[in-house]
Amino acid sequence: MTLFDKRTRIFTEVYSDYYPLVYSIVYSKVRNVDDVQDICQEIFIRLYNKFEDVENPRKWLLATLRYVVLEYYRKKDYKELDVNDVPNASSLSFINGFRDTRILIEDALEDMKNFKNDKEKILFDLIAIYNYTYRETGEYLGLTERQVRYKYGLIIRRLVQYFNKKGIKNLEDLL
Repeated sequence: MTLFDKRTRIFTEVYSDYYPLVYSIVYSKVRNVDDVQDICQEIFIRLYNKFEDVENPRKWLLATLRYVVLEYYRKKDYKELDVNDVPNASSLSFINGFRDTRILIEDALEDMKNFKNDKEKILFDLIAIYNYTYRETGEYLGLTERQVRYKYGLIIRRLVQYFNKKGIKNLEDLL
């Protein structure tokens, strides 16, 4: 079996396992079958192109789903898009019973005082959650790598201040 055959087989398994989930989430947000199929196709094309770099396909797909749906609404020129109306991948990935910690972290990430705008939220998500590089994030958002590093540093400082106000001084306090 060649490397290509193995990659194709594994990708096909991932596609079969997750397509129904991705389709149903996208449909719940878009409600147009043709657009849903196009969005799902775009999500899986992106997965195929980055497949070797993806450690957790489910997590990656749900994160990418959010951004592709955002792109869809931007292309449709919706002026009043609320990022919170797009499915939150973290709400679909409850793991090992760490609910209180997850709620605290989600609250910090959803508190828009920690982000100046939606673009900063997307910048943070791409780097911290979905492992994009500063360069990739800059290309995606139309910023230089240096701008991304600077903005990301500011966001991290605001999040640290947020956690400090909640009495969390170090990582162990979250665990």
